[in-house]
Amino acid sequence: MMKRGQDTSGERVRLSKSDHAELLSVQRSGGVHALAARRARILELLGAGHRQADVQRMTGAGITTIGRTRRRFLEEGLQAAVFGYTSPGAPRLLSAAQESKIVALACSDAPDGRATWTTALLAEYAVKRGMVPTVGRETVRLILKHHGIKPWREKNVVHSGT
Repeated sequence: MMKRGQDTSGERVRLSKSDHAELLSVQRSGGVHALAARRARILELLGAGHRQADVQRMTGAGITTIGRTRRRFLEEGLQAAVFGYTSPGAPRLLSAAQESKIVALACSDAPDGRATWTTALLAEYAVKRGMVPTVGRETVRLILKHHGIKPWREKNVVHSGT
């Protein structure tokens, strides 16, 4: 295993028998995430001596994914390369509790002088009432979209079960 940040561009992936057995196990078990199974297949092919371009053709993975998986294996080991990271992306801006407060606010009556809530108005009120430290109109829109709520189209978005 190499130290993080070292150049691994010329180094080959070498798998021990136990590494090879574990990679096969990951690929065959149905309980693992598809990305983990794909990374295991990538490492297996690289360990067998295939070039990255060949692995790309065989797996359908991008060359960047193959290189990242290879580098992670060389620097941090098998577990980190197969299971140790998730796809990049921004962290959640709000907790589930904060989202539910915004949904509840959207389901309440609009403020005096307004017929319905707008996303900008919901964002402003959520911050004013201390539900969230800060939130933007687009984040509110995505929360409402996820819950299927359109307060700007209906006055009363709370419906009874009957």
